[in-house]
Amino acid sequence: MTHLDVCPESAKKPVPFPSPEALFARFYREYRPFVRSVLLKHGRVEPREVDDLVQEVFLVVWQRWDGLVGGEQARSWLFTVALYRASNHRKLARNRWEALTGELPEPLVHPRTTQAMDAARLLWKALRKLNTKLAAVLWAYEIEGRSMPQIARALRIRLKTAYARLRLARLRLAHCAPL
Repeated sequence: MTHLDVCPESAKKPVPFPSPEALFARFYREYRPFVRSVLLKHGRVEPREVDDLVQEVFLVVWQRWDGLVGGEQARSWLFTVALYRASNHRKLARNRWEALTGELPEPLVHPRTTQAMDAARLLWKALRKLNTKLAAVLWAYEIEGRSMPQIARALRIRLKTAYARLRLARLRLAHCAPL
């Protein structure tokens, strides 16, 4: 009597099982429209935010992929997860949008501060028009508060030259300044 092999080795072919990533991709393609519609209809989510929340729901799915069952149970579970995600999203302060009405209010700056800033800006513009020798004397005297003998020593010029440069700088500055 011969032994007949019912299933010879040549007939045994490995059955390929899809990878978990491939199964998840198929699940995602199948249930993405459902999750999106749940978020829009029942989750009260803005259309500009819905795609981000769909991704968050499927992150939860991926984390729980091993224990997930398919079919109607998956749909009801996805429905619940989507509603929880939408609820948490609405509660977060960073996701609240505030519409600005009209113009922005004036900054809380004292008018004298604003005037001083404008004056400093005008002074910089005027100083750029002066040559460096005149600007150095004017800056040292008017802004830094140095005495004329100190300025003359620092610049290595005669005291009368320092006074002449200060006078000329003031005249040119007055000529440049708007009324």
